[in-house]
Amino acid sequence: MNTLISPNDTWTLWAVIVAGTAASIWLEHTYKWAAKLSGPVLALVIAMALSNTSIMPAEAPSYAFVGDFLVPLAIPLLLMRANFFRIARNTGWMFIAFHISVFGTVLGAVLATLLLNGHVDQIAEVAAIMTASYSGGGVNFFAVRESFGVSENLTNPLLVADNFIMAGMILILISIAGNAWFRRHYNAPHATAADEDEGPAQEQWRRKPVSMMDIAAGLAVAFVVIACAHLTHDLLTRSFAESVVVTILGNLFVLITFYSMLAATCFGRIVEKINGSEEIGGFLLYVFLFAIGLPADIPAVIQNAPVLLIFCLIMAMTNLIVTLLIGRLLRINLEDLLISVSATLGGPPTALALTIAKGWPKLAAPALLVGIWGYVIGTLLGVMVGELLRRFV
Repeated sequence: MNTLISPNDTWTLWAVIVAGTAASIWLEHTYKWAAKLSGPVLALVIAMALSNTSIMPAEAPSYAFVGDFLVPLAIPLLLMRANFFRIARNTGWMFIAFHISVFGTVLGAVLATLLLNGHVDQIAEVAAIMTASYSGGGVNFFAVRESFGVSENLTNPLLVADNFIMAGMILILISIAGNAWFRRHYNAPHATAADEDEGPAQEQWRRKPVSMMDIAAGLAVAFVVIACAHLTHDLLTRSFAESVVVTILGNLFVLITFYSMLAATCFGRIVEKINGSEEIGGFLLYVFLFAIGLPADIPAVIQNAPVLLIFCLIMAMTNLIVTLLIGRLLRINLEDLLISVSATLGGPPTALALTIAKGWPKLAAPALLVGIWGYVIGTLLGVMVGELLRRFV
């Protein structure tokens, strides 16, 4: 198909990709309706509109660069503060509640797979991606998607379903937090606390001073992490080919995550001083979102979306129900349970948003930490679930 921009016009393609990514971020931060849709969905919609109206090609040599290089680079940049000991030390019961929510996600993935088997294409891979996404967040969604090579025509409606269900679940979590019945039957020490002081939640929305040294150090750490992951991956593949354990633990994105956490834990005092790494990593993920929207066939997206909405809903509701039931038995605070569910479904930004929305500033830092921990374990869990379901479904 002839398009306005040639597949070989690399600079023009990249100009549109980066400008479109910037536009989606600007819209999300400027308009309430755009914030409700979310930046990732906006990036996808803009890209799909450009390719389906023959302005940009659905395929081009330059698109592969995004998945091959930018996504791996984004992971260590987003995990600069994933210090294992700090996360375990500072989150208390919320750390336990988070793992209950993760268990709910895995259980939901298995349940959704059993109920919808035969109705969803590549169902094991879909379960893997959504396990990663509903344990960590977008970074894990894309890492597992790249690991299993799921087509854009399935990835795009899945991402739309993911964001739609996540947005709906946040509204449910906010409603539960203010519900008198839940506050009577659960410990809720923060639900009625009036804390007017500015806490760490508000601090996260401020501009950060970023120097050239920050950018240089952040990228240096990221490239070293990726190089170590590639060397380990090649060594394991040569030494233990065809092993199931190597298929999971030797997965490139799992290794990148492992080395990222290792760097953040062993050199935490140095790495945590690097500003701007999360912003750069987040921007790279937005670019990737835009790029995977370009090959998407809109009729195929519309055809696949409804059943994927059901798949994501089963997973999210199982997560919530399991968390509330086990959390009640263990007498965990309602706020910790709700923040844990939001952290699994949407990552640190969503957990932080819940603390801001409900006026729990003292819980903002633990919410961010458990969300970051989700980034660490999400990819591994997604790959494990995917590989196991491939063998048994």
